[in-house]
Amino acid sequence: MGRRKSKRKPPPKKKLTGNLDTQFTCPFCNHEKSCDVKMERTRNTGIISCTVCLEEFRLPLLIFQNQWMFTVIG
Repeated sequence: MGRRKSKRKPPPKKKLTGNLDTQFTCPFCNHEKSCDVKMERTRNTGIISCTVCLEEFRLPLLIFQNQWMFTVIG
């Protein structure tokens, strides 16, 4: 009689490394780290607002625009 085959566990899933930045340089007034990024999941919109010049930019979030929004601004 032989041994039973051992069942292999699948490898653990890789977690995301690091967080995305939430503060950026404002493109209107050029103050460093004055723009804050917030996401409203209920409305599926992303809001970028400057604390110095009070400019605000809203963008509807789609699956493919999520990454685009952070790479264009950052």
